[in-house]
Amino acid sequence: MRAVFTQGGKGGVGKTEVAIALASWYRARGIKPALLDFDVENADKAGFQTYYPEATKIDVHREGSLDAFFNAFDRGTRVVLADLAGGSSNAAEAWFEEAAEYAVEMNVAFTAVGVTTNEASSIQSILKWAGHLQDAVDYLVVLNEMRSPRCPFQYWHDNPTVADFVEAMNTSVMTMKSRLEEFQAEIRNHACTLDQIIQGKVDAKFFRYSRNVVRAKIYLRQMFEGFEEAADILLPRDLATAAEASA
Repeated sequence: MRAVFTQGGKGGVGKTEVAIALASWYRARGIKPALLDFDVENADKAGFQTYYPEATKIDVHREGSLDAFFNAFDRGTRVVLADLAGGSSNAAEAWFEEAAEYAVEMNVAFTAVGVTTNEASSIQSILKWAGHLQDAVDYLVVLNEMRSPRCPFQYWHDNPTVADFVEAMNTSVMTMKSRLEEFQAEIRNHACTLDQIIQGKVDAKFFRYSRNVVRAKIYLRQMFEGFEEAADILLPRDLATAAEASA
């Protein structure tokens, strides 16, 4: 079994977008993940539960939150996908340290999917989490170009601390290509997923234009390609081994 959680710095780095794409990728592979939304303070259309109403809200500050997390594995799934709130807190860090400790006993592998823009503070948030979790989890970092095509991510590539983290933790790294701002705004306005756009399930004139359906396909394909490269740390161990053997 595997628990995958997205995390990042302040809100707006794109971690929920990555979580949504991950949910689509798992389902395309025939895996129906249990979905958890840890962002209890997000009441607008940016929350994970807004896009997937079946996602369970969990507040790490409440008693029983750890039980709610492990209960997700009793639903017959091999994968739990959780979207964290923006930023980090001592309570959240302590909660995940405890969850990861007990997960080992249940043969559950943890994967942290850190999403970052080119801002130094956003990258430092990824490193801060890694400093707490150390080798208790596998790491996938998503470099989000946002609205800057071919963003150089100079701070990421030139920072020796980042280089040490990538080497020491055998970190997988992928790029989330920049997206048209108008397109992203419409997604937020209609609280829809790329899958829903592709399948023609969004009742909005904007998403009935062929160019925008094609754009959705391109965006989702790019994400899937990155996830496939990191499949060994996104799938349960036995499935990852089988996928690697058949590749």
